[in-house]
Amino acid sequence: MTRKERFERALRCEEVDRLPFWVKVFGDSYLAFQDDKYRAMGELELADYLDLDHMAGGGVAVACTNDRVQRHVEQANGRRVIRETTPDGTLTTIERSDPASRAWHPVEFPIKTRADLRAARHLFEGNRFEAAPDALARGAQRLRQVGDRGIVLAHMGISPLMNLIQHLLGPDATYFFLSDFPDEMDDLIALMHEERLRYLRAMLPACAYDYICSVENTSTTLLSPAVFERYCWRHLDDYGRLVREHGKHHVLHMCGHLKALLPRIGELPALAIEAYTRPPVGNTTLADRARLCPRTSIIGGTSAILWLEPVDAICETIRRDLAEAGTTRGVVLTSAGVMPPGCPIEKIRQVRERLR
Repeated sequence: MTRKERFERALRCEEVDRLPFWVKVFGDSYLAFQDDKYRAMGELELADYLDLDHMAGGGVAVACTNDRVQRHVEQANGRRVIRETTPDGTLTTIERSDPASRAWHPVEFPIKTRADLRAARHLFEGNRFEAAPDALARGAQRLRQVGDRGIVLAHMGISPLMNLIQHLLGPDATYFFLSDFPDEMDDLIALMHEERLRYLRAMLPACAYDYICSVENTSTTLLSPAVFERYCWRHLDDYGRLVREHGKHHVLHMCGHLKALLPRIGELPALAIEAYTRPPVGNTTLADRARLCPRTSIIGGTSAILWLEPVDAICETIRRDLAEAGTTRGVVLTSAGVMPPGCPIEKIRQVRERLR
């Protein structure tokens, strides 16, 4: 099989010639700490060097316009201030750069008061989307670049509740607001959901890729099964149905504690869970997936911490987990999270060879 055929057959829970394997080693948070020769490699060259069944990213050129919001960004000394001025007030987000992860993280969320909920409506109600005329051609070029190495995945953003928890209110304030201002929060969540549907309706006809990922970061450390049922499941169901109507496949990026949610996730029109993570980082095993969510494939199965162990320990853990699951169908084995910088490229190569 080609690497693409192997990956796609695994996603369909079909037999493969060997276990598909991929690791997250392409970002600066990992490569910045590796030898120069690996940093000098391009994405596809590194994928070939490790012989990965590759999952490549692919953007879709979609422009967003919003006549209701003026956005101003100031950035200096690892601090970024984003001010979004609306007809009902200005929302301010403050982020700091984390040198270790090479990422920006919020230290002040934009929605702080009840009045901010009115301003936040304009961020979503006013958004309009239009795909670039050459979006399909750009996607086709990316598919040619990746070729038979693997699949190409496009991101569609995030569903409303997880957006509130991670980016707009924060975990604690989201639940305080849901309790204190339920009607206003329900109205905002409905607007956010319609905004994602508008985005998908603009993006999907212009997308050359078969796989569309919503970046949820879902975890029962952030929400309960009851909250997932009330606020998340129906949104993800809508997205999955719309993606399927366009002949494509919905993939759920969910990298946290999922065990209590697996039966309901398995009822969504989603092809796979990406970043499915074993303990101690997540709380799901390969056996949990086989028992609780067997029709949904997974892209994951290990955890970042495992890759700090010696090669023998890594391989024995993977062997034991697969034996406990009783099947390799529906599994694309990956590092789940970003590979920790303390795991060198050559160790990954050794594990890769063992897994053959």
